[in-house]
Amino acid sequence: MRLEGKRVVVVGGSSGIGLETARLALGAGAAVTIAGRSENRLRKAVAALGAPDCVRMVIADMTDEASLQSLFAGEDRVDHVFLPAGELRPGTTDALTADSRSMREILEVRLLGVAFAVRYAKPRMKDGSITLMSGLYASRPGLGGAIGAAAVAAVEGMTRALALDMAPVRVNAVSPGLVDTPLWDTFGPHREAILSSGAKLPVGRVGRPEEIAEAVMFLMTNGFVTGIVLPVDGGGSLV
Repeated sequence: MRLEGKRVVVVGGSSGIGLETARLALGAGAAVTIAGRSENRLRKAVAALGAPDCVRMVIADMTDEASLQSLFAGEDRVDHVFLPAGELRPGTTDALTADSRSMREILEVRLLGVAFAVRYAKPRMKDGSITLMSGLYASRPGLGGAIGAAAVAAVEGMTRALALDMAPVRVNAVSPGLVDTPLWDTFGPHREAILSSGAKLPVGRVGRPEEIAEAVMFLMTNGFVTGIVLPVDGGGSLV
């Protein structure tokens, strides 16, 4: 999995799966741009990656079209894009109101944000790949997860359509299962109970961010793969 001379853009690259993907891409020889909403977290991520000359950081918000346009306007050429940015929030349709900002943001990031990111990346790509991120909830939703399940299922449909629209740029999605990332912090005291349920998976444990990042690297570097959703869920789809 070599990426010498390539430019990889990770929107949501300051922590978790995005940060680990940036780390692997750097190790494979790529120059990397990481984007996120928090300047402080981005600076910490750049320091953690340990290769400041090869990492560009950009403040960008997946709910803000203008910031995504600016992000890609700063790139002369883009070879691979990974879009792991997204929210994990419990919420049922019963809790929805006209001003349910938290629920709306899930859809804005996962759908509109992805669409705008792809739109502004496209003029700077001749081939290469775009990798979206779905999730196990698309096929096995849990209680209180209707909005999240709808969002990630839509990402999978978007992946297949974009693989046609963007060709010869390849478009795929990775679908993680239960992975120990900072996204679960939004669940507060329920976080540990959720992650401990990984013991019930066929692999007997929760996933690690670097394991999902390795799958993303495969989707970036295998030139004969497009339009697929790659499950990396420890067997979660089976139980």
